Amino acid sequence: MQRRSCWYVVPMVAAMAAAPIHHADAQLVSFGVMAGASLSTFTGDFATDAKNNTGFIAGAFVRIGALGFAVQPGVFYTTKAAKGVDFGQGASPDSRTTLDYIQIPVVIRLSLPMHLYVGAGLAVGFKLGCKISLDASSSSQDCGDATATTAGPKSTEFSGIAEAGINIGKFSLGGRADVGITNAAEAINSSDVSNANFRTRTVSVVAAIRF
Repeated sequence: MQRRSCWYVVPMVAAMAAAPIHHADAQLVSFGVMAGASLSTFTGDFATDAKNNTGFIAGAFVRIGALGFAVQPGVFYTTKAAKGVDFGQGASPDSRTTLDYIQIPVVIRLSLPMHLYVGAGLAVGFKLGCKISLDASSSSQDCGDATATTAGPKSTEFSGIAEAGINIGKFSLGGRADVGITNAAEAINSSDVSNANFRTRTVSVVAAIRF
């Protein structure tokens, strides 16, 4: 009888010993890089005729995961641009404005069946530069400072992030939406420009690898 009970005790002890190990494995911390192509536009008072323009995003992130959830902060270089927009400096259909940011997002991710994932979070972008081409043949020039009738780029932008995709081992492929929730432009004494209402909208196709 005593020998028979051992056959029940041994599997139970093995299972209890394995439980902490499995729990430790669930506390995953990994680093990775991500890059992709973007399509962006602007909305607001100075973007009534804006058209989509291409750009890109690239950078690195840290993923801290447990029990199907993950927190993923990162640092990315991203460009946001649109055609037909130049902050009121004589727009033409061929004009183009490009904003360059260092963006720091913090995204909460949820793992789904079949290796799928969804995520959402917030990001702050710090402007590195702003370039304007008034027409297809002209060279780029720096964006002008804000005036009473002409908007200028702000130094920071806050945006909401939403993403979804699929994980394939350490690789992932997905889509990313970046929607400005604060104005990316300002104007001085802006009664004529409705407080320079000007926000960015960006969608990206991205690929990432974790190490």
